[in-house]
Amino acid sequence: MKKILSLALLILVSSMVLGGMTNTAQAQTDPSILLKIAKHAHKQLESQINQDSSDKTKQLFKEGTQQINALEESLRNNDTDLAKKHFLSAMRIFKEISQQLTNNQSPKAEMATLRATIEDPSADLLRMQEYVDNLKVIAKKYSASIDFSELDDLFVTAKKQITDKQFEDALQTIYKIKQITTDLNSEIRGYASQQEQSRAKEYAQKYLEQLDRLIENAKNQRLSEDIIQKLETARENLSTATDPHEIIKQIKQIISIKEQFELTKNDRLESRVMQVEKALLKLSNSDKLSQADLEDAKKTLQTIKRHLSQGEFETANDLLRSLASLLEQLRD
Repeated sequence: MKKILSLALLILVSSMVLGGMTNTAQAQTDPSILLKIAKHAHKQLESQINQDSSDKTKQLFKEGTQQINALEESLRNNDTDLAKKHFLSAMRIFKEISQQLTNNQSPKAEMATLRATIEDPSADLLRMQEYVDNLKVIAKKYSASIDFSELDDLFVTAKKQITDKQFEDALQTIYKIKQITTDLNSEIRGYASQQEQSRAKEYAQKYLEQLDRLIENAKNQRLSEDIIQKLETARENLSTATDPHEIIKQIKQIISIKEQFELTKNDRLESRVMQVEKALLKLSNSDKLSQADLEDAKKTLQTIKRHLSQGEFETANDLLRSLASLLEQLRD
């Protein structure tokens, strides 16, 4: 509405200035009509000028007010010619102010229209919240030292902005959340990759111990040099592998060799040995197992491994069964 009034005023002023309205019969007969027109224009502009208006606009309005005061003074002195000059000066000033207000209000109106068309981004915020919650779970899984406090604060800010219908501001906040989330996701992937590599190396080391026993067993059984050479080459390849995918590839290759030469007889026992080792590790970190019992259990485990390497599977199996039963009782 203000923009329309401003435009109408602009047309009125233009017609007066360019068309010589001050020479009309009405103005000649009653010069006071000039003061009424000027005051009406002044009132219309005054309602549109506010604290956000430019200093130049405010200064022009002050000058226009002075011209109206001068116009009023001229009319009181019956100086019609001087009154016309003050009137024209005031209207030229008001015309310039009207143009400035129109230009300044157009971007604001467009921005208001743009804000009105922005949809409520609550659904997008909810999706990001669920995604970040999943990241927190993953970070905890990999013991990643990730600080989510900044994200949590941004979620609070976005929710308030949406509640206050500040959808444009909320979208900007959500954009910040997405940027930070992308960085955190990469950081968590780094933690996950390191842990996967560490676990793969740990598993490779345990598998190497099994392979050493298998090689020793193969030598004790006087298997062919070809079989022993293949096993030793496979061991060398596994010991130098660092990438998790390469470690898995080498272990599969070893399994293939074992199946090819029917060397899988002790695999089930080796698997049980690994389970017993895990149980023993957990108990060693608790108060359920004395230091003396812990040392005896470790010695028994080493004896079992020695029997496996010598191909004495029955003896190894009996000892393994007894040790597993003992640990089960202590755990319960």
